[in-house]
Amino acid sequence: MTNNPFALAAIIGLVAAAAFLIRWVAARRRLMEDARIEYRERCESKPGTVKGVDAAVFERLYVAAFEPRWALYIAAALVLAILVTPAAAFGLVALWPVIVMGLDGGPWYDVGYYPWMFYMFFGFCAVWALCGFVVARIHHARRPEPFNPALARARGEPLDDVVIPRKRPKWAVRARPDRKPDVPANESD
Repeated sequence: MTNNPFALAAIIGLVAAAAFLIRWVAARRRLMEDARIEYRERCESKPGTVKGVDAAVFERLYVAAFEPRWALYIAAALVLAILVTPAAAFGLVALWPVIVMGLDGGPWYDVGYYPWMFYMFFGFCAVWALCGFVVARIHHARRPEPFNPALARARGEPLDDVVIPRKRPKWAVRARPDRKPDVPANESD
């Protein structure tokens, strides 16, 4: 085993990423079986809900709507952070002399002292947070449609024309719109 803390952290991160990936694969397999059972039950008891939708499309919609995508994206974020860390280390070390160039140049700004350690710690935290941010943006951008609207769209129902009324918030129960029209005051009165 190595004494390098980054190598140890990378191994732990890769093991965690593998665990999240296994969690995602196992959940998808279970959901595929659940989708097959659900499709058969709907064909027998509620055939109108799957009219015009074959088993493969139903399974794809069901799995996409209910799979734990977060586990896949956490694994991706961990692997991305592990891959970016060596380049970030070189970049942060190369940037340090540029940052301290305008300072008084005392020995406390040398590599290994507290300002440098502070800079490296928060530099790595920023790089890893950026990796999480990138993966989170991809996760939200690729969010699938909820199951029931996706199934309705697969049946051929036009959902774009449907307007869903918004329920009035609880805090606005007593708020009433002003029913008086805006009439300018007569200056001759």
